[in-house]
Formats: sequence, C-alpha cells, structure tokens
Amino acid sequence: MLATAGALDQIGEFHSRIWGRIEDEEVLEKVMAFIRAVTTVKRLKGESFGLFGGRPMGMYTAVANPDQWRKDFGIDVEHIDQMEIVRRSLLVSPKKVNSAFEWLEKYVAKIHYDGKQLTPEKLKTQIKSYYAVREIIEEKNLDFVGIKAQPELTDNFVTMDVTEAFLNDPYDWDGPHDSIVAATEADMDGALTMEIMKHLSGEPVLFADVRHYDEEDNFFDLCNSGSHPTYYAGKSKEPEQNLKNVHLYPQGFYFPAGGASVHHIAQPGKVTIARLARRKGKYWMAIIPAEFLQFSPDKAKKKAAATTLEWPHAFARFEVNPDEFLSQYDSNHCHAIYGDYVTELIWVARVLGIDYKIFK
Repeated sequence: MLATAGALDQIGEFHSRIWGRIEDEEVLEKVMAFIRAVTTVKRLKGESFGLFGGRPMGMYTAVANPDQWRKDFGIDVEHIDQMEIVRRSLLVSPKKVNSAFEWLEKYVAKIHYDGKQLTPEKLKTQIKSYYAVREIIEEKNLDFVGIKAQPELTDNFVTMDVTEAFLNDPYDWDGPHDSIVAATEADMDGALTMEIMKHLSGEPVLFADVRHYDEEDNFFDLCNSGSHPTYYAGKSKEPEQNLKNVHLYPQGFYFPAGGASVHHIAQPGKVTIARLARRKGKYWMAIIPAEFLQFSPDKAKKKAAATTLEWPHAFARFEVNPDEFLSQYDSNHCHAIYGDYVTELIWVARVLGIDYKIFK
C-alpha cells in the first residue's frame, strides 16, 4: 500500500489510503464513504443544469459562472426563459390537472382556501406549472434545475412552491419518480450542493433560508417558501404518510400573484447541512452537522410564526456556536439531508480540490 500510494503521490495522482481488514465494519464504511464521494463527483460530469430565469433579487451568491462549472465540475448550464413555464402550462390536459387536484385534496391535511391568494384555480395553475417544468426537463434532458420565480412569476402568475416541492420529492400525484433537484431563486450553487447530496445519499434534499436564530431553544429556523420536499413532513417514501402533515396555505404579501405555500415542519433526526460557496472565485464547502428538533404542535406553530408561518420549517440545532457560524458562513441558503454524511462531503471536497470547513 505504501509503495503504491507513494508512487501516486510522486505523480500527483489523487488517492485515498485506508488500511485494515475489509471485514471490519469501520474499515468497510471508510471505503464506502470514499466510493460514494468519488462516484458522486464522476456522476456530475456530463450533467445539464436548467436555469429558469436569472439572478434573483440581486442575490450574487445565487449566480455562478457557467465556464467555471464546465471546468471544475463538467456540468453544462442550459438557460431557459420563465415564459416557457407560463406558455406550456396553458397546454396541459385538464384531465391530468383535475386528477392531480383531487389527489391533493384527498391526501393533504388541509387546503386553506381564502378566495383571494389561494383558490382552486390558482392551485390548478400551480399543478399546470409542475407539468410544464417536467416536460421541459424531459425534452432538454436536464438533470437538475433552478427557478428564479421572483418577481416575474410570483407577481404576475403563481408561485413555484408546489412545482419545486414535488420535483424534489420521490413521488407526485402520478406515482413514484426519481427526485429531481430543484432550487428556488435560481440558486446555482445551492442546486449543485443539493445534486451532490442527492447522489451521496439517494434521498431528497432540503433547500432553505438560514432565516432566524431562536435563542431560547438554541436552534436555527431553516425556512423558505420553496424547495422543501414534502418527504420531510413524514420522513417516508409513501406520500400519504407525509401529506397528512402538510398544509397548503395562501401565500402572503411577498407574492402578490398568490398560490399555495407548502407548509410543514421537518421531522426530527440527525442531519448533515452543507453549502458550496466561493471566496475570491474559488469554491469551498461548508459542512454543518446538526439535528432537526421536534416540539409539541402548539409550540412548533408558535416558533414557526416568529418568521412566516405558512412556509415550511426545519428547526435545526447546530453543533457550532451561532456567532462562529454567522461570522464565517457565506450564504443565506443551506441544504440538508438526514443522516451523517460529513466524511463523504470531506472526500467530495478533496476530490474536487477545494477547501472545506466543518462547523462544529
């Protein structure tokens, strides 16, 4: 092993050294973590990212250089006008829309129609938007996507919350499907982080804002109107188990066009949070071991109301001091999966030749 590893070092070839008996569970897991990481990086090469719209709300951290993506990750960026979502939504079969609508009314805990921001017709328009995006993904052979939405769609059409939630989910009203990473606010580095985490875990990935720190119970409320898969509402691959914890609320004043917000509270458990970010043009990986907390229904509702109740929430307790985290973390967005994938993310960073920091 040492002779071979030394020879690889001499020519600058990347490799890992793991020693011990492969029958040893700890040794095997080290090998598998390395395999998952290098396989993930290999799978990125040749993928296509669908970018609907452009930079949202002056958010520079959401925009990446397509040339750098091709060079560093082997990913192509396909630019798509958001008007295509509007245009194609008008062509969706009413039969398909009505079937999906009935499915949501049957399985979601409650749809809170208000006659203005959320009506049956607006919810049906969101379903049409989902079908429109799925059609574009299939036609253009896209592997993952980001949708700007604000302000064009959220002011004048409907929000993309339903579209993004069920793209990221492992199912929709038509049955099981492979999770398709969809980042809200067209966050390119967010989508790329999610794609890496999906390849590592094989599970849906959560997208959220680092929205609010709760000093009383020492957690961050990870809350964003879009891209929380309903999978996190029940931690199940069976939609019925998750949707019984999901409420569709009317969108608030942020989104005058209206539509449904897919509200739920993420189930408790150990999670790994991560984010690709850039400093002076070079990528680095933030890795944050954490735990999603669970409170009583009344307390959870009170905690969620401290920000935006109708949006989905994940109450995350980090292992790192909030001052250290907030002074060094380079984005308002973060991304999470259940389980411990710290070792895999370290290897991903090493394979890619980028720096990383574990916040703990």
